[in-house]
Amino acid sequence: MKKIIIMAFAAILLAGCGKRSVNTTTKFETATEAVKKMAAGWNLGNSLDAFRSDIKPGSPSDQYETCWGQPVTEGFLMKQMKAKGFTAIRVPVTWWQHMDSDGNVDSLWMNRVEEVVNYVLGNNMYCIINVHHDTGAAAESWIKADSTSFATKHERFKELWTQIANHFKNYPQELLFEGYNEMLTGSNPNAEWSEPKDTTNLQYVNKFAQDFVDAVRATGGNNYMRNLIVNTYSGSHTPNTLRLFVVPNDPCGNQDHLAVEVHSYDPWDWVNTYDMKWTNKCSEEVSRLFTDLDKHFISKGYPVIIGEYGSNGNEEKTINKTSTDEQKCEAGRQAADIIRLCKKYNAASFYWMGIVDGADRSKATFKWSMEQVADSIVNTK
Repeated sequence: MKKIIIMAFAAILLAGCGKRSVNTTTKFETATEAVKKMAAGWNLGNSLDAFRSDIKPGSPSDQYETCWGQPVTEGFLMKQMKAKGFTAIRVPVTWWQHMDSDGNVDSLWMNRVEEVVNYVLGNNMYCIINVHHDTGAAAESWIKADSTSFATKHERFKELWTQIANHFKNYPQELLFEGYNEMLTGSNPNAEWSEPKDTTNLQYVNKFAQDFVDAVRATGGNNYMRNLIVNTYSGSHTPNTLRLFVVPNDPCGNQDHLAVEVHSYDPWDWVNTYDMKWTNKCSEEVSRLFTDLDKHFISKGYPVIIGEYGSNGNEEKTINKTSTDEQKCEAGRQAADIIRLCKKYNAASFYWMGIVDGADRSKATFKWSMEQVADSIVNTK
């Protein structure tokens, strides 16, 4: 029976990769070509990725979208991002509160995600959607880097991506899929960041990554060549997480349509260590990061995305909308370094949230929360 199931799944993959399932008049740009155009990126954070366990299942989407202090996202916001010079928006999405016991996604939530995707694409920017706080340190996060989670949840994970991929099957190449956010071993207060204590758990990130690619490719259509993104363990870039990360094998033979993502708040806690000053030591550490990424991925044909970066440090200290202009300029110096390195290595980067935050995102009260950072991102050569 097991052999029959494996053969059946292989047949599905072949069908998804078959020529009849593809719009042969369209050839998607490679991941390297796409990522090169996405250096100036921003995260629509704490929005579609927000969750709260006390919200009643099936509630209107805006109750989830606003429960972490952000307004309902409007098309106006994406017009402003485009006008400023941004080229790409990462839209983190959390799904677990919108799935029934059988893993079916609520159509109202799927449609809301699509609406926001359309805001981005309608303004001629690239858009990334992902599976976000379904991974991570929260007790509710159901995708973990361990043998038990993989054994019991990987089919549910594949079915989730099958639904997402089918819904967006006909969308153009400017929409990219990111398999998962920061996959960890354990939950708070015992979540293992950076890398797991038992490095054999890193293999389960590789297994989930392969499942993601297999599930999306099996849906065919534009998903045959859609550019897909896979993250390292917790989005980190320690020697072990980079050395032991395995880029999935694309069942359709489209290895040049895969990209790798890491996150970088490097040097970690620089806002405290250097009193909110972006120093030469900070610049040097970020430069070493890109050297490592080039060694492991870029030089091997896999472009890299810095999916999140910013000034976040210990005890939630960060440079944000309430910071002084001088401090915001220091965050701008960090962004400028990241952008210069992205251009050097044909990488992409997405600032985490703070550029425009809270009520500043709404049309009625719009203003740039940290325009110094936004200007650094779009103007640095």
